[in-house]
This record gives sequence, C-alpha cells and structure tokens, in this order.
Amino acid sequence: MKRTSAALCLATLLAVAAYAQESMLKDTTESKYKVGQVWSYKTRPDEKDSTFVVLKVENHPKLGNIVHIALRGLRLKKPNGDFIEGASHLPFAEEAINKSALKLVKEKAELPDFEEGYGLWREAFDAGKAGVYTISVAEAVGVMEETLNQ
Repeated sequence: MKRTSAALCLATLLAVAAYAQESMLKDTTESKYKVGQVWSYKTRPDEKDSTFVVLKVENHPKLGNIVHIALRGLRLKKPNGDFIEGASHLPFAEEAINKSALKLVKEKAELPDFEEGYGLWREAFDAGKAGVYTISVAEAVGVMEETLNQ
C-alpha cells in the first residue's frame, strides 16, 4: 500500500509537474508551515475530514519555498471500487498551499513514513524530471484519482 501510494504520487507528479529545476534545495524554517503541523484544507466534497501533515519545508532560489505534505482522510477511488485513504508525499509550491490551507488543527503530529517517496521525488527533481504542484491540494488529489483510473 505504501509503495503503491508513493508510486502513484510520483507518477502523478511527473505527469503534471511544473517548474522542474536543477536542485539547490535547502531546509528552511522561514515559512508559516512547520514540520509536524496538521492543517485542514479546501477539500473535495467527499473528503471534508481530510487533512495534510507538513513533512518538510525546503527553499529553492528560483521556486521559493516547497512544502512537502502527506494527506490523510482521502477517498481516492481505485478502478476496483476500493479507496486509497492517504498519500505519503506530495511537494507543493508554498503559494499553492496558502490557497488551500484553512486552519491549523494540531501543532505537532507524528510524521508518517515519507522518506521513500521523498527520495524518489528528489532524485527525479535533481535530474530535472519532476517539479512541484502549483495547483490546489484538492485539484492535485483529483489529478491523482484520474491518473490512478487510467
């Protein structure tokens, strides 16, 4: 399940990624989003209880802050009718997160296992083959569902 989720997130990101750049990423605390925070966001209609967890915040000289999140409480429909309830790693431009985030729900939560998904993304990002989402979180979830069902 974790491997499927990470692969799905990476495949979707590669399909819709914007701003693939040479990697010059540095961890940053210069953001209102802090590692471990849980936020509510503008969700799709059937996922009102979905939240995101901030996994990592990095800065890129051209892209600005990149907020890496995990999603909980999803209802991503699979072709067999089952659902995927979360996504382990999704990188977003901070501006996209700003347009999506509603309310800080919890200051410090345990982080899910995201290193594998982050590592796959970082390798592709460094190679200029992946970028960050610049669309809303809800729109990205919709794209993930469409990709999953192709």
